[in-house]
Amino acid sequence: MAEAHDVPGHNNATYDPVPEGEQLLSVEFLEIAPTPIIADRVFFVYLRGRIPCTVSSTDFKSPESTGGHLNATLKISCSAIYPDESSDKTKSYVIPFKSTVFNDAAHLVIRDESGKQVDYLPSTERVDVLLDFQIPTMFLKSGDWTFEVDARLGDANDTCLFAFRVVQWLDGGLR
Repeated sequence: MAEAHDVPGHNNATYDPVPEGEQLLSVEFLEIAPTPIIADRVFFVYLRGRIPCTVSSTDFKSPESTGGHLNATLKISCSAIYPDESSDKTKSYVIPFKSTVFNDAAHLVIRDESGKQVDYLPSTERVDVLLDFQIPTMFLKSGDWTFEVDARLGDANDTCLFAFRVVQWLDGGLR
């Protein structure tokens, strides 16, 4: 297995499970604050990167679109290994990769190169993705947690935009 490389920025993420060279987004930085993430506290993620100008979005947008990747998806997976060495089955969720309000304490925002919030992944070169989220301890069991995100363009080639992994200890309230 190839060695995973660290993602640039203030974070504890690696390029994984898709190797860095097979990911389309050239990451400028990935900021996660606080690092490590603290359960029951809001944390923030700020990703900035560039999509090569040679990538066309014509296959991904609807006729009424102003130029975004409407078919892009974001897969979020999590798993844990507990102090007694037991583990839970990996849970994965696939959502449309678009600006979304999940609830009062969780938002995903995509910005184009001008800094303007957009609904979908823009076809412009620079992309910013911002997330604020909270992991409540009342639903969390203490352990080494692995979080993976895998963004895909939604094209015929299943092109990987980015894929990162974060592994860290989280204190939870469940026993």
